[in-house]
Amino acid sequence: MGAEVYPVFHPRVPAASFDADGKLLLREHAALDSIARELSLTPFTAFGDNRDVPEDFDGDPDELDEILGEWDEWFSIDDGLETIDGMIAAIKTDPKMAGRFEEPDCICSVLESLANCLRIARNEYAQFRFEVS
Repeated sequence: MGAEVYPVFHPRVPAASFDADGKLLLREHAALDSIARELSLTPFTAFGDNRDVPEDFDGDPDELDEILGEWDEWFSIDDGLETIDGMIAAIKTDPKMAGRFEEPDCICSVLESLANCLRIARNEYAQFRFEVS
């Protein structure tokens, strides 16, 4: 098993199901953030929960929700697509960007699946965020 990144929509959009490799997105999040920053795009992880964890916290995520409160932040799908589409284009056209990944074609395929999912949700006027589980 293992943790993975996946999009969540508000309101829910059942047609926008993400069935690609969210584990790959989680594993490569630092490289994706680096590419986004170099392209002056919003970092990939900015669309997730970035609240500060207390220094002395050593519990599980459910306990963290009790301490910090429920996370209820949502993001513009257009902003997410700008980042994702920009990264896809850079990885496909710039060998230096592609070289940051063991399997650049694989990461592009997952990002394209994610972008398609976001486009479906955009048609329903939803907002999104990334969650990890």
